[in-house]
Formats: sequence, structure tokens, C-alpha cells
Amino acid sequence: MTPQETVTLNLRRAVSKDIGLAGILLYVPALAVADPAAVAWTDGTRMYFADKYFDYKQEQQVAIAIHEALHVALRHVQRGDALALREGPAFNQTRWNIACDAVINQSIRSCYWCALPDTAWFPEDCLSKERLAQRSAQLWTAEEIYSELEHAQLSCATSSTSGSKPQPTDLADSQKRSGRSTSANAASMEQGLWRERLVRAQAGSAPSSVLRRIAADVPRPEVRWDSVLRNFLTARLMPLTESSWHRPGRRTLALGQEAIWIEPGVDRQRGLRRAGVVIDTSGSIDDTLLSRFLAEINSLMVKTGCEVLLVDCDAAVQQISVHRKPIHGYAAKGGGGTDFRPAIDALKRMPLDVAVYFTDLQGTFPEKKPPFPLLWLATHDLAVPFGRKVLLPTRGAL
Repeated sequence: MTPQETVTLNLRRAVSKDIGLAGILLYVPALAVADPAAVAWTDGTRMYFADKYFDYKQEQQVAIAIHEALHVALRHVQRGDALALREGPAFNQTRWNIACDAVINQSIRSCYWCALPDTAWFPEDCLSKERLAQRSAQLWTAEEIYSELEHAQLSCATSSTSGSKPQPTDLADSQKRSGRSTSANAASMEQGLWRERLVRAQAGSAPSSVLRRIAADVPRPEVRWDSVLRNFLTARLMPLTESSWHRPGRRTLALGQEAIWIEPGVDRQRGLRRAGVVIDTSGSIDDTLLSRFLAEINSLMVKTGCEVLLVDCDAAVQQISVHRKPIHGYAAKGGGGTDFRPAIDALKRMPLDVAVYFTDLQGTFPEKKPPFPLLWLATHDLAVPFGRKVLLPTRGAL
């Protein structure tokens, strides 16, 4: 049997055990290649199986094949590219590979009909017992595990629980591996297609299947952060109206002398609507993004006539200013660590209709959610304990 035939047979075995995988494996080309130093890898579109792959036992070969296919379906290469654009030189490819492997291996590990190699990474190799007690392993996304690894300052080669597991190298930069580049629109369309495929495949899978255990990491549809911000604030800051007898309603005026009765008109309710806006000044927000954000806030003030309470905060509140007219030439203050509690405590002491926190989400959250609606505009895709979150674009994607 040739190497390519062996790969095909392994994929058929996987589908025979878990029919939902057919909706994924159908769209991922699998190629056997000659490379004596490698096991398997993916460029985000195809999966490749090299010489060392065929040294594993059959049940391990099946698990490795599913593993590589899920990297493609979950768009881990493309998501890594986006994360690298967002973080720049701080991005760690090995740490990202470990985080993605942990998510996938968590879903494969309980399958009795295949077996992962002993070198496989799992969530407990990346997350502390306390973090796993707070949230089940299958509820973590690759981005969240990546951030936890960064915060814990764990070595990419070992962790406190993983012993001496080797660094995974099966996720490659898509352009380096294949020589192809994809436009932003095409990438967004591909992500949407893969999301639909995954959702359909999950629907046809058994409750304990591989795909059902990776629901948290399924690629999410991209949304325009400025549209979310605009809709979120406009809905809460547009002046409310109430009936008023100070003047007749429009229908009464239109009927003129033929009006049989008088209907009340409509007036705006008295009182000024107010939005609290916090800017994380710990150094994680670049000037270009800050300028775009302030432009959206200025547009909102003109549209709704609201008042903006602007707070600069890193580990402590640095300055508070009140604005009723568009903000120009704003100089933010700060540069220390990040703690969300001081700014939110400051907002609690003032009457607000809504609040926005502009941050990288790498800080300490309050234990209780505030009494006002809160939107997190985040540069990192991390979990928030309350409020709504929208991810800001990567550099160059404004």
C-alpha cells in the first residue's frame, strides 16, 4: 500500500467512526509527501503527511489526521496570521501552535477508536488547575489559552505540568508554506464558509463526537467594530420622546379645521444623556486606533447630543474630563499596568446611561458587574466576565 493510500484509508476509518467528520474531511485535501524529518503539518488549506507519520500505530495515525484537518477547519493558520499582525514582534508562533493543539486534542482525547501520541499537548499542560476549575477545558478558545500561556510566562518547551514535551511545528505561516496570499475579503468569505461547514457537521454528529467538543473554538463571523459601537451607543443615548400637550400632533395639524379631536404632539424628554468612555492608557492602544475611536465618539456626540465622560486609566485613574463638543487634540495620560477596577468604580459614582472600555483586556476585572450597560472594545480576543465584547481590527485593517 502506498503512503497516499494509507492516508486515504485512515481518513475513511475516521469517518466510519464519527460520521460528522465527513463534513470536514471532504473539504481538506490530504497529501503524502517525502520529508524524513517531519510527521505532519498544514498550511491552512491542505494537510501534509511525511515519513515519520507512517511510523506511528494505526490508531495514532487516525488521530493525527483528524488533528490536522481540524486545524484547517478551525482556521488556526489564518487566525495565527491575524494575531501576528495585531501583536507584531511580540507574537510567538510556538505558543500559538501549543494553544491550538490543546484545543483540538481536548476534543480527540476521549475517542476510544483512536489515540493521540504521548507528545500531544492538552489544556492542563497550558492552564492552571484554578483556571480549569473556573471554566471547563472545552470552553476555552485558542486565543484565550495563548494569552494564558503568555501571562503565566510558561516556557514554550515545557510547563509546570507538561514535563518535556517537544514544541509542535505543524502550524505554518500560510504564505511561507504555500506561496499564496489571500485578500481580506476572500479570507472573510472562507472563514464564513468554514463556519457553516462546521455548524452543519456538528448538527449531524453524535452528542459525544469530536466536533461537538470544539464548539467554543469555531471561527466567529467578523463584525465591524465601528458599526457595533455606533449601534450599541445610539440605542442607549438617543433622546427619548414623550407625549406633550404644548402643541398638537402632526395628524391634527394636517387635518386643520376638519380635525374632530386634538392629538398630543411629541417632545424630547428633559435631561442630558451621558456616556462613560474609558481609555486603557497602559501603552497597549496605538495612536492610529485611538484616533479612529475618538472620531467615532465625536460622531456620536454630534448625532445624539450626549455628554461624554472620558477617563484615562492604566492601573489607576489618570484624568477625567467631560465633553459636550467633539474632542480634538486629545492627549491621553498613563503608561503603567492595567487594572479595570479604578475606572469602573469612578464611573459608578456618576449617573451614566452606558459605558465603553477601550482596552487590550489584559488586566484585573471587578468581581461584580457595574449597574450600566458596558461594551468592551478589545485589541485581544480574551474572555470578559460581563458586558459585551467586540474585537478591534488588526494593524492595517482599519
